[in-house]
Amino acid sequence: MSASPQEQQPPVQESLGSNAEDLYLESYAFTTAAAIVGSVDRKIFVLLRDGRNVFGILRTFDQFANLVLQDTVERIYLPKVDEQAPERFAEAPKGVFMVRGENVVMLGELDIDREDDHLVNMQRVGFQEAEAELKSRQAARVADEKIKAKNYLNRGLIHDFVKSDLY
Repeated sequence: MSASPQEQQPPVQESLGSNAEDLYLESYAFTTAAAIVGSVDRKIFVLLRDGRNVFGILRTFDQFANLVLQDTVERIYLPKVDEQAPERFAEAPKGVFMVRGENVVMLGELDIDREDDHLVNMQRVGFQEAEAELKSRQAARVADEKIKAKNYLNRGLIHDFVKSDLY
């Protein structure tokens, strides 16, 4: 005795169940702050307008992409000064960190198994030392950009550089 076809197949509504919302969210291309909803409670990287890199666990966000990060670490990367010198980095714990959305340049999720692999070939330095060097490099860049802006202006052109955009 076989069951009728209606008894064998569960209703479509039940087969989708609670996964319908997940399926809808995954297939919808978000272009707003809602795109980061899948990164909540995961470790992320945030590049800020002033050039700082922060790493932490995204706890919450709002429609303006204001972020709250937990167990945050600020990391400074310093490129090679010459061919023999290694690349350097410094880290400082920041704890709970709130980032205003207008300062976010880029953010992305991290693979926690591989997040520190690139640091193996770098030399760790003190945070104050790295911060001082970074500030001097940024000051030199601002001075160079001012000279470039004057040269452009003398030729009737506009040079678009904002001092706070050092990323």
